[in-house]
Amino acid sequence: MTADPRQGRALLLSYSDIETDPRVRRQVDWLISDGWEVETLGLGGHPSPQVVEHHVLGPAPRWTTTRWGTLVAQFLLTAPARFRATVTSRIPEELRARVRSGRYGLIVFNEYEFTPWVDDRRDFTPEALAGRLHLDLHEYRRTDRRRDTIGGRLTAGHYRWVRRHIGDAAFTSRTVVCAPIGELYAEEFGFPAPAVVQNAPPFVAQEPSPVDEGEIRMLFHGMPSMHRGFTEILDAMRTLPPRFSMTFMIMPNAFMHGWLRDQIAAHPARDHLHIVPPAPMREIAERVNEYDMEIIFYRPREKNLEFALPNKFFESIQGRLAIVVADGRTMAPIVREWQNGVVVTSGYEGDDLASALQGLTAADVEQMKRGSHAAAERLNAAAEGRSFLGAL
Repeated sequence: MTADPRQGRALLLSYSDIETDPRVRRQVDWLISDGWEVETLGLGGHPSPQVVEHHVLGPAPRWTTTRWGTLVAQFLLTAPARFRATVTSRIPEELRARVRSGRYGLIVFNEYEFTPWVDDRRDFTPEALAGRLHLDLHEYRRTDRRRDTIGGRLTAGHYRWVRRHIGDAAFTSRTVVCAPIGELYAEEFGFPAPAVVQNAPPFVAQEPSPVDEGEIRMLFHGMPSMHRGFTEILDAMRTLPPRFSMTFMIMPNAFMHGWLRDQIAAHPARDHLHIVPPAPMREIAERVNEYDMEIIFYRPREKNLEFALPNKFFESIQGRLAIVVADGRTMAPIVREWQNGVVVTSGYEGDDLASALQGLTAADVEQMKRGSHAAAERLNAAAEGRSFLGAL
């Protein structure tokens, strides 16, 4: 810490409910452990008793949420005016005044949504710009539009304008979730490769659970999505021996829950397929410990799936599970290094997954779980916190 009083106060910005966002919650913990007083701006309630003040991102102005308002914003306003109307106007005036005054020695921008704010000299005065500005890019943002929908096409121009600010020279440091994504950004924008901060949770002191020879309990936990291997997992379960069971511990999503229930009802292995409620964020490692293998089998449909290194991967390590992944540049090298799972090298179909699993014995899985037990000492939030603080 320096003698400059601004260095003691940090502001974290996130376009999320920080209370339920493990990545941002860990940033809060890391900064507090390093001696910072932390304020936050985001959705939802106060994220932690240790946060000295939480500023709530207000609702979007009503006119911007209507069909006509969207058209007006997209086609009649300049990009900076559009950003001020849809984002800056939602930031409490008291917080903007603090930014203008140079109160913060560090401002952490999570994701890209807030990045144009640094160019607004009404708030980012010379005093504000004298502090450190960090951008956590996390995953990769496609270059053309946010999503392939009518709305995505309508707002594509504004999306590209916002995204260009990723390369803004005002940012003094950047981080990403894995090196390949950092390389993509560095090549595109011409800045040094961002530091890597992986999505690892805190270390949990526990032992691997024993594996029953009569039932190898496989698991998928987290956000449900058609792009996260559900179809391939269900296809694999059609041919896997009956000693394999599969549980989906998934977050609320009415469409995906309904789709999955329908698929299970018609599945020949329905008695070996289960859906259970999700675990609280800070209890995931303990709750998944009773299972044997986490399935993270993603077809590389786009960059974030090709280079996926999700929370659940490291949560599974802390849970002392064996991990099954597709071959690639992110998860597969870790599994090979720690010998804590299976890398499916033959392809991305359900048959490829089944072929990689069907010969496994309980003893094989127990050995892999011991690999995760060893990895848990190294791949945890404490280690990643050092990387995050070092990047600043």
